[in-house]
Amino acid sequence: MLRRLIVVTALAAGMSIAAAVALAAPALAKGPLQARITGPGLVHAIVVSGGGEPGQPGKLASLAEQTSLFAVMFGADGGGPAPVRLRTPPPKASLGPQYAVIYTVPGVTPQPGQQFGRIRQNVYPHAVGGPVIYTPPGQRGFGQPLQATGWLRGSPQLTRTLAQLGVPPGVQAVQQTHLPPAAHPAAAHQSGSQTHGWLIASAVAVAAAALAVTALWVRHRKPATVRDGESGPSGPA
Repeated sequence: MLRRLIVVTALAAGMSIAAAVALAAPALAKGPLQARITGPGLVHAIVVSGGGEPGQPGKLASLAEQTSLFAVMFGADGGGPAPVRLRTPPPKASLGPQYAVIYTVPGVTPQPGQQFGRIRQNVYPHAVGGPVIYTPPGQRGFGQPLQATGWLRGSPQLTRTLAQLGVPPGVQAVQQTHLPPAAHPAAAHQSGSQTHGWLIASAVAVAAAALAVTALWVRHRKPATVRDGESGPSGPA
């Protein structure tokens, strides 16, 4: 009886361990074999190969971590810091040039005619505020849809890593703001000249009217003069 109990317990423990290993395998040992980078300024695609498992040294593993590939495939259990989601799509003018990074990942559901599955990410290394990543929805990971798609904020080191791989440096995109058009200096000067002319003309007209009224008032107030040979108001002398 005791021997039977020991056998049953050992079998149960073995099955539990096997199940745990099977569930943990994707998150622990499924990284990319290769990354292919294309975009503006590149005559040929940049191909990055080597160890792509999480935590491994090398450019491929660093690139995958900095584009949040493991979080995209496995969610919060992918390892590394959780990516920052962008609530709204960034304005196109603030993104700068777009580069496509296509990872070849064993275990990811392949498309017809492919040996290994692939995951595509669009990377904007010179976006305003830091690198930005867009993972198109509709892609599949390990037998299920990707766990994180859409717009994500990339690692600050991503721009430097891409430059070391051969992506040409670029000027950071500038967020465009619309300002009201300023008045043209010549138009402002002309408007000021017209205002000054109107004021001068008004002052001249007021002065002329004042002089006319004053002359009329003086004319009516001036005493009458008596010419020689005419009788004054008192009659003949």
